[in-house]
Amino acid sequence: MKRFGKLEYYWVALIAITFSNTILGEGFDSTVFITTFIALTVMYKGLVVIDHFMELKEANKYLRLMMRTYFFIFPSLIIVSAFF
Repeated sequence: MKRFGKLEYYWVALIAITFSNTILGEGFDSTVFITTFIALTVMYKGLVVIDHFMELKEANKYLRLMMRTYFFIFPSLIIVSAFF
């Protein structure tokens, strides 16, 4: 039997996080805490995809910085908008 590699574990973790975010989003009222938690998990998922699936850990530093900045700015904007 073939053992799972590192990418398969990351893939399973991303699927589990997606399902838990769906359950939280559907099961609870939209509160600032739930919105913040989901935005932070979206940020984490984006960083995992950038580093492991897009393989930008070894890529051009500027390109990696731009992609990582995207996943810091937009979830942060979601969190800020949840307070209004």
